[in-house]
Amino acid sequence: MTAVLEGVNVLDLSHDWAGPHATRILADLGAEVLKIEYPHRLDGMRGGHLVDRRYDTHPRFWQLHRGKKSLTLDLERADHRDRALTLVAWADVVVDSSRPGVLERLGLGWEVLAAQRPDLILVQMPAFGSTGPDAPYGGYGGGIEPLSGLQALTAYSPGSPPRRIREMDVTNGVAGACAALTALVRRQKTGRGQRVEVSQLEAAISTLAGMEFLETAITGVAPEPTGNRHRTAAPRGCYPCKGADRWVVLAVRSNEEWRCLCRALGRPEMADDPAYASPFDRMRAHDSLDDMIADWTRRRDHRTAMAELQTAGVPAGAVFDPADLVSDPHLKARGWFSEAEDGSGRYPGMPFRFVGEPWVVRRRGPFLGEHNAEVTTKLLGLPESAVETVREEELGTAFDPE
Repeated sequence: MTAVLEGVNVLDLSHDWAGPHATRILADLGAEVLKIEYPHRLDGMRGGHLVDRRYDTHPRFWQLHRGKKSLTLDLERADHRDRALTLVAWADVVVDSSRPGVLERLGLGWEVLAAQRPDLILVQMPAFGSTGPDAPYGGYGGGIEPLSGLQALTAYSPGSPPRRIREMDVTNGVAGACAALTALVRRQKTGRGQRVEVSQLEAAISTLAGMEFLETAITGVAPEPTGNRHRTAAPRGCYPCKGADRWVVLAVRSNEEWRCLCRALGRPEMADDPAYASPFDRMRAHDSLDDMIADWTRRRDHRTAMAELQTAGVPAGAVFDPADLVSDPHLKARGWFSEAEDGSGRYPGMPFRFVGEPWVVRRRGPFLGEHNAEVTTKLLGLPESAVETVREEELGTAFDPE
């Protein structure tokens, strides 16, 4: 059985996290993804260390760029731009995450790319879109998240300081991959390529619930963070368990689940107590209910608490650290983790799958310029003398060493 995107070629001009996550999903689905790297400013996910070629072995880069190939080009050079244009003719999809105008200044704007391949799909992922007053600015998840408004609603509890989710790049990467997939479906039906823009700020805003926008529009007052609590259901929260930094989350959504929780806690009489008869009664008593639940959870480890609550009919889940995730029997049964075919290690799964699609990680993320010779001689059709090697003395990093 072939993978969904087998035979689809992707030229990856993106960097850091969001764009590369989009192309990683495409690679996971079977596409041939070629990452263009600029040696004078290494991708930030390679880390900031040049000593002992540690930029080639960073686990974060291996994970984010698994299944891809690496070609080093300096697009300021005319001969390297010519190579890039030749690769555009090979590509079905080009993904770029630069700020607006960068490709145009390099002589690789949409009109030029489309002339090279009329049915090309160009997915561009600028931080703030290509129009509007903020369009010229670059941005990363750390700035996009607070500007989207999401961070203002994220806190441990009502009234506590806002907290970063630190996942905007990941969700924006999913948006970029979906944009590419949608454009491929359209091309399959019409034979036409297109330029697709994914504003990372707008993609981040889309993760907010419509309720917050509606409430602000009606009242003129911005909503406050609710922490782990809910506006219309109680109790719910994240509760401490036995051991260091161990937690379990639970949510009571109905009176029946409240009865189940009371039985699980060994307090069945509370189910008929008028003080907790409705969700609004329980919301008023949330603080005291939290104390009671925490007293119960502290006497159990997080997995035991989860199992007892679920068995009783209460939606609950243990908060897992990486070691928990790797050993989790449910994730194992689902095949969430996969051993790479090249023996480089175990990798986490995708945010979604297609029914019947084979799931396999082909190889780790590439060494810098690992496929220079292969791409230069085979895809570009140039002689071996045209192959350029990575020169250590020319390397530069996107970030200072940690």
